[in-house]
Amino acid sequence: MIVLKGKVKVGRKQGQRLGFPTINIAVSRLIKKDQWGIYFSLVKIGSKIYPGVTHLGPPKTFSLTHATCETHLFTVGGDFYGKTVEKRLILKFREVKKFDKISELKKQIKEDIKDAKKFFGL
Repeated sequence: MIVLKGKVKVGRKQGQRLGFPTINIAVSRLIKKDQWGIYFSLVKIGSKIYPGVTHLGPPKTFSLTHATCETHLFTVGGDFYGKTVEKRLILKFREVKKFDKISELKKQIKEDIKDAKKFFGL
């Protein structure tokens, strides 16, 4: 399990534009490339914990090379900018990959969410 802690920052809003808003934190330089991937995750905000899917690594579909840590939460929404959160990346279930079309990326994200909800029993 990987545990990352940080303040929620404003991202590129790409997840929101795709229909899957995310909460983003900075990626530690200690994270290695072999840790990049898509994870079932739990995010602690204040005293509450929420399930989600986390993308850790570069958003290759958008031709970016720097790593990001973006989590889509299933059971809560809202503005968490500036709040400190703890992300527990429980299980890596696939690698980060580049999609040729945005429609392919959206389809994969839907599948990832479906798999994660099943993992969490939701």
